[in-house]
This record gives sequence, C-alpha cells and structure tokens, in this order.
Amino acid sequence: MPTKSKGRWKPGESGNPKGKPKGAKDRRTAWRTALADELPAIIARLVEAARAGDVQAAALILSRVAPPLRPQREPVELPALAKAGSLADQARAVLVAVATGALSTDQAGELLAALANAAAAIEVDELQARIAALEAQANGEQ
Repeated sequence: MPTKSKGRWKPGESGNPKGKPKGAKDRRTAWRTALADELPAIIARLVEAARAGDVQAAALILSRVAPPLRPQREPVELPALAKAGSLADQARAVLVAVATGALSTDQAGELLAALANAAAAIEVDELQARIAALEAQANGEQ
C-alpha cells in the first residue's frame, strides 16, 4: 500500500509485485535474436530493391549507412567583438556583422545565445557578491 504522506511505495515494496520477472528478456531482444539468421537475406533483398530503383529502399539504406552530415561551423574573427566593452556593445557588434554580411544569421544566433549565457553568469556572480556583502554588513552590526 502506498503511504499517503509522500505518495510513494515504502522501500523494498513493489507497486507491481507480479511485474516482469528478473532475467526476463526484453521483447526487442527476442525480435533481434529471431531476425539474426534472416538479417543477411533481408539486407540483400533491400539492396536489390534499391538497385532496381526502389527509392524508399535506397533511402532506408542511406539513412542507416550514411546519415546526413551536420554542418560544420568555421571559426569567425570579429575584431569589433573583441574590442567591445560591455555585453550590449558585443551584441551590437554581432548585429553589425550580420548586417554587413560578415556573419550568417545562424552564427549570430549562436553568438548572441552565448552572450546571453555570459550575461546570466555575470548576473549570478554579482548577486552572490552583493549577498556576501550584505551578510558581512549584517554580521558586523550584530
């Protein structure tokens, strides 16, 4: 029986005592075992169908063997970003780089997200310093 205070079962008590027995194989494992002997013939048939012009068979083979490549990002140099002082100035430098064609919108989005993360980290650091100063002030007055 579940305990009403936490809504959970007590340690060592099962919510499904007649559940899956220990050592029982997952049905996907059973299917893989059953298909293991037939797999070479299935693959050969699929390749034959692809060679005969079956686009779906070819797409299936290619999706498993040669999945689409992810775009690789080239490093970018933005001297204005390095020279910018504040985070707002850095964001402006990124937007100017997009406007002049020096950066793609995807690259700019990633840079602006990184700047937002940096801003959040700086904000947390500043908040911790302010709390520490307030605690030190409160301890000094007592």
